[in-house]
Amino acid sequence: MKFDNLIMLVVFLGVVAFGGILAGLVYFNMETLDNTLHTVNFPIPVGEGMTQNGNLTDFQDILEIVVYPILGLRDSLPFLTYFMVFAFIIALGMTAYLTSKNPIFFVVHLLFTALMTYFCILLSNTYVTLMANPFLNQMMIQFTIYNKLMLFLPQIVFFTALVFGVIAFINVMKPQSADTTQGLQYGGDY
Repeated sequence: MKFDNLIMLVVFLGVVAFGGILAGLVYFNMETLDNTLHTVNFPIPVGEGMTQNGNLTDFQDILEIVVYPILGLRDSLPFLTYFMVFAFIIALGMTAYLTSKNPIFFVVHLLFTALMTYFCILLSNTYVTLMANPFLNQMMIQFTIYNKLMLFLPQIVFFTALVFGVIAFINVMKPQSADTTQGLQYGGDY
């Protein structure tokens, strides 16, 4: 496909912009639920003909077994966000390496990179405005790398797209051989 690395860049921006904020929201809600559940406790009534079931004497004992291990998974959400971002950057690199293009498409790639960089400037400025809100700032405090990524998003996208455009251009310039069919194919590669 001609524009698969450009499509991957748009998907990358969407996932980075909304995935991190969604993870921050989930993290904040899980932490609030955990703190709220720690305040609720009552003894478990033993019915007629029943005996006390081992060490389950109150509601907190049940929560320790059922709910708190799930709520403890929230600590891995920031790392999941980081790995997701770096996986998309690796996917962009692989897509750039595997695509063969006519060299004229690199002009389109440069124009699209400039357009996406401008869009990233708007997105980064919007994120800075959102972080001025104390509630959202508190919600995203655990996501330090994501915050840096969003603050420097235009630079990251510009240089990543530029480097991967150069990788794709070098891949096009590879000489053809009997084993490789990639290279300059001006007649049928558009």
